[in-house]
Amino acid sequence: MAQSRDLIDIRSGDLFHQPTPYGLVYPTCTADGSAPPSQRGRTWEHLTASGRDLRPVGR
Repeated sequence: MAQSRDLIDIRSGDLFHQPTPYGLVYPTCTADGSAPPSQRGRTWEHLTASGRDLRPVGR
């Protein structure tokens, strides 16, 4: 059974959600709790190339 993941960018504090393993990653909220400027899904590669450092929430 596939599990979704909640992720945090440890540099900015922004939160993301990845509904399926190896699938697109979607922003859920910024570090201050406001809505992200875009809710478009991105690939993991795009986010890391943009300087994001995503880690699972709670680890």
